[in-house]
Amino acid sequence: MSSLEQTASERANGWGFVSMEHHDQIRWYNPKLEDFEWREVPRTDEQALEALGGSPHSSACAETYREWRELGASIGAALMRAGEQAIE
Repeated sequence: MSSLEQTASERANGWGFVSMEHHDQIRWYNPKLEDFEWREVPRTDEQALEALGGSPHSSACAETYREWRELGASIGAALMRAGEQAIE
């Protein structure tokens, strides 16, 4: 189990709920498109990291994503922060 999966699992088990965030939509800056878009929140960290791939900013965005997830951010929040990294 990756550290990201373990962190999410510990949060869910420790608080007694399972996130339903995959039903939510987020508006985020997509580094591949170099523009904002609405999208469904990915169900897994792997899917979120795939969404960040394919741009010159991919490695910086992925690192930002991992940092936010390790701090306890939801997948959607971490993805939005990671997209913002490409704007800076």
